[in-house]
Amino acid sequence: MNTDQGSQFTSFAWTDRLRRSGVRISMDGKGRFLDNIFIERLWRTLKYECVYLHA
Repeated sequence: MNTDQGSQFTSFAWTDRLRRSGVRISMDGKGRFLDNIFIERLWRTLKYECVYLHA
């Protein structure tokens, strides 16, 4: 599981559940916008072209 360092992904409840399930945890560096820039662009495109135009 690769995530950023948001509080929802660093909480004990979340990380403990992943570890108990045998999932390896990898976190991007704090403030590393380049780590997820492609998915951010995808969501931006979907919002502008699908949601905002057809709301």
